[in-house]
Amino acid sequence: MNFQRDAFISTINDLALTNKQIVFLSADFGAPALDRLRVTVPDQFFHLGISEQNLIDVAIGLALKGKIVTTYAMAPFISLRCAEQHKIAAMMELPIINLIAGVGLGYANAGPTHYATEDFALALNTIGSTVITTADAPTAAACAKHLIEHPKFCFVRMDRAQGQDLSDVTPSSFETGYRTFYSGKKIAIVSHGYMVLKMHNMLEQNQNMSASVTIFDVFRSKPIPSMLHKDLSEFDHIIIIDEQIEKSSLGLHLLPELMKSHQSSQIHRFHLSEAFMFGNDGRESLIKEAGIEEDVIAQLIADLST
Repeated sequence: MNFQRDAFISTINDLALTNKQIVFLSADFGAPALDRLRVTVPDQFFHLGISEQNLIDVAIGLALKGKIVTTYAMAPFISLRCAEQHKIAAMMELPIINLIAGVGLGYANAGPTHYATEDFALALNTIGSTVITTADAPTAAACAKHLIEHPKFCFVRMDRAQGQDLSDVTPSSFETGYRTFYSGKKIAIVSHGYMVLKMHNMLEQNQNMSASVTIFDVFRSKPIPSMLHKDLSEFDHIIIIDEQIEKSSLGLHLLPELMKSHQSSQIHRFHLSEAFMFGNDGRESLIKEAGIEEDVIAQLIADLST
């Protein structure tokens, strides 16, 4: 069980020890790996406090001076609050890695101000952006290494909570943009981030389903992986699940591409309702309320498998 953020930041830290062009900017945030980074490379770490828009402005200035910059803050604040700054940074094609922690309902059980249920749309609609959503620590570490070696303007979306590691991610598989679990031939479950973990655990607990299902973890959603549509064309049913509202969902993003070449596939999309969520009974309760919990997906798989 590991934290994605710590795997990402630790990789940045290790690379920053020998590459003085790497700098890390943080808002009012803490993490074990962050504490280590600020000690081991103090001249390459900047704490900007609760001022996310200013943080991105500083990142732009440093990037213009030739630095490879990582910014780090709470998901709803570093995404929507900084939309104009991101647009300018992307316009200048600056090497800024925006680390967005706690996407979806994952940051804190503190209502709509702390949920990031629309950040995916902002990331996708920033012209020139690359968008990555990690589901586990190995993917996060591989992502950090890749982005330092191939600097670009990007958003890296990840969960805040500690989670299980699903598999190692090699440089070549990271370039592919997605990975698969199980090898069923009838139903494809397509997701990213936290929902990949939930679907993986669902199949772990229901081994009889795995004979017909393959899970696709599409960790790079922009640009859409070139081979994804070909691999998905082999399935009768494609289930796309995301912890975002519909207009900001992976399903809506992939739908136009899939409709071009999947005339024979039935596409089923699951996402959060378009509503502000004021409930204080936790992430899993809100997911269940939206109808995207494991029992619903399991029943659909059972119906489609007959």
